[in-house]
Amino acid sequence: MANQDLAEKKPSALSALFEPVREYFRETAGELRKVHWPTPQEARNLTAVVMAVMFVMAIFLGLFDFLFERLMLEILRLSLIAIAVAVAIVLSILVVVFFPSRERRY
Repeated sequence: MANQDLAEKKPSALSALFEPVREYFRETAGELRKVHWPTPQEARNLTAVVMAVMFVMAIFLGLFDFLFERLMLEILRLSLIAIAVAVAIVLSILVVVFFPSRERRY
């Protein structure tokens, strides 16, 4: 009979409050054991790849920023040629973005 009383004992309110937190950390630790952690050599190689891509993208974006800045300065000076180039660029961007992505219905 004493065993039945212990088996039917409900957890306290404080214990019930922290049970989801405990379960979360237990599951998180289980998931972290499944992770494939890179070796130091893999980490160095992947870091080098990320740095190289960042460097190339920085140059690419810096170049376009410089070109668009020059274009905007020319537009502000009301150069007719610069305005025509700006319109051509905007139209070509619109064509590249919108026309290939349109769904074709036959």
